[in-house]
Amino acid sequence: MKNLKVLLADPRHTGLLTHSNYVPIGIGYIGSHLLKSLENKANIELELYTDPDEIFDRIEEWKPDIVGISNYMWNAALSNYICEFTKKIDPNILCVLGGPEFPAGTGARYIKNTNENDTFDKSFKYLLERPCVDYFAWSDGEVAFAEIVERFIDANYSVELLKSKDQPIKGSASISKDKKKLLVGDYFPRIGMSGSIKAHGRDIIPSPYTSGLLDKFLDGKFIPCFETARGCPFMCTFCDQGLDESKMTSHSNLRMYEELMYVGERVSNIENGQKHVEFFDSNWGMFNKDLEFAEDILKVMNKYDWPEFIEARAPKSNRENILKINDMLKNRVRFGLSMQSLNIETLTDIKRRNWTTEEYIDFLDELKKRGKTASSEMIIPLPGETVESYFEGQKFLMNNNVQPDTYTLMLLCGAELGRDRAIKNYKMKSKFRLLPKGFGQYRGKSILELEQICVETNTMSFEGYLQCRNYSLLVRLLNHKLFEPIYKLTKKLNINWFDLIRAFDNCVSDKNFKGSLKDYYDDFSAESSDECFETEESLKEYYLKPENFKAVLKGEKGENLSKKYLAKGLYIYNDVVETVFHVIKDKLIDKDDSETIEILSSAEQWLKNIHMIHEVFAENAKEKNKFNLNINFDFPAWLEKEELPLSKFKIKSTYKLSYNTKEVKNLRSSIAEQYGNDKQVAFVKYLSHTSNFGADIMQKTSQKKN
Repeated sequence: MKNLKVLLADPRHTGLLTHSNYVPIGIGYIGSHLLKSLENKANIELELYTDPDEIFDRIEEWKPDIVGISNYMWNAALSNYICEFTKKIDPNILCVLGGPEFPAGTGARYIKNTNENDTFDKSFKYLLERPCVDYFAWSDGEVAFAEIVERFIDANYSVELLKSKDQPIKGSASISKDKKKLLVGDYFPRIGMSGSIKAHGRDIIPSPYTSGLLDKFLDGKFIPCFETARGCPFMCTFCDQGLDESKMTSHSNLRMYEELMYVGERVSNIENGQKHVEFFDSNWGMFNKDLEFAEDILKVMNKYDWPEFIEARAPKSNRENILKINDMLKNRVRFGLSMQSLNIETLTDIKRRNWTTEEYIDFLDELKKRGKTASSEMIIPLPGETVESYFEGQKFLMNNNVQPDTYTLMLLCGAELGRDRAIKNYKMKSKFRLLPKGFGQYRGKSILELEQICVETNTMSFEGYLQCRNYSLLVRLLNHKLFEPIYKLTKKLNINWFDLIRAFDNCVSDKNFKGSLKDYYDDFSAESSDECFETEESLKEYYLKPENFKAVLKGEKGENLSKKYLAKGLYIYNDVVETVFHVIKDKLIDKDDSETIEILSSAEQWLKNIHMIHEVFAENAKEKNKFNLNINFDFPAWLEKEELPLSKFKIKSTYKLSYNTKEVKNLRSSIAEQYGNDKQVAFVKYLSHTSNFGADIMQKTSQKKN
């Protein structure tokens, strides 16, 4: 048998920050299935890569027979460039893409099953614009890729001979030799499909972990990830998994236990290595087999004290299982609770079935008993969502101690909402923006990834979208743990947190409001608008200008605006604190309540001085700063005993505070060394990992006065 060199790539951009540090389990499955299914047809040499520079170097040095690439929205342009580069090295190297970033979608979503001509036309155009891509595996990649490779072997390792036949290959799409037709291979059910989650049919694929195929990625730098089951039983229209009729297949618990034990043995003792794992299942915890598997995970925990925690996507049903799994696993499970919307009309339009509000509240109560808080994703602007319904959803979540994060709706080409029919039906207007961390410069070529986002529907205007987005920034800012003392105080004073943030939002958005916080708010709104381009071409024309792309690589343009402005908001911490307390005193309490006003004034003075962010990070910080803080309510003492009534801490106190330049310089150097030289980015990262900023550099004593 002839040797066959196969390079599989899951490329992650490295322009500013690595886009992802998860173990590339997807190409691991594809590679392990390939080795097994074609072991009698070729001696396969298989190599896996994620770093773009390594990919380019290896293609040039090794000259593989086949290059297979996982193609997603965050690496689509890079994947195509790798194919172009490969064809320049040798036109006879077979280039195959696979993944959800294809207009036809995956599995049963394919055009033959939908009868949507726009999807067919887009699929044809997609491949026509990528002439260096020989085949696109639109169905589950394991079988489709193996079919393509087998046909390539039968064509005597000749790309020209293989494509000259103009024969479609099962599970994939290609362009005819005359470039006039889209060749579509037959659909096939998912591996191991037998109509039941209990089939464990995916065990047919050898484990990429226990086979050693992924050993190079078990170095402590990559986050181990697992997939106990493939597919999703739901049909959410914003998701590129929502229309797959082949539904779900699974691995056996024994198989998963062996994988977890294998990984735990190799990574648990790595110093400064990854201490958690993530399950990529769409609804891990839904099925009884997941509960049974938790017993196996516990065995691994008991043996290695690893993983320290588990990330998973919470299922849309079976709350009892989630709680049982978490309790069994030492309260180490973090489930992402994604509501997306709480508007009934919206949920109907997007074919999503959420928990009822009663079920959700009960679940949150159970989390609280376990010392856990919850967060939830919201998406704007979904069909049917209005500005009013968005804020109603926010109010419900906050009133139940859920931190909501808001994301913009991406029009994924493999999702139902990404199709022309849906766009027309809901009068969606879309724009394009640079994908954060989706860029880099490789072999002298600048590569950009972009995303198509929805910014307007027939129920939410573009102005409404910006209003919701501005508010979501303030939610993220005020929910940062640096402002947690304010949250605790308002809760004690029975001040509604949602009402506070809404009042804060109304205050800073008022045209008569002045100061740095107003500039901050307006700048975010302006950048949120300016980052959106009408066309792909106009976006590329702007960012590919040398001076602009240089700014992108430095993190000055094209970054995630929410993260950027979170950092900026923390830089003007004192202004935020001052405005928060102004809003509380002016809008949310009885102005004649002198005791409460006194408490608030003392808390404000303490918070504005204890962190001293302006002074600590000022270039001209004084050699020594010492001062006395006189307050009529001992706020710091109450924070240590917050279960007690506020009235017990009404006493005049003097706090002596100080810091010095040496401590400040050491802190600055430490932050730069650990988190990078970008001050804003480094600063917010530091704050996210320290429980009490100020304690590092502040010295304080207390002297109470009569």
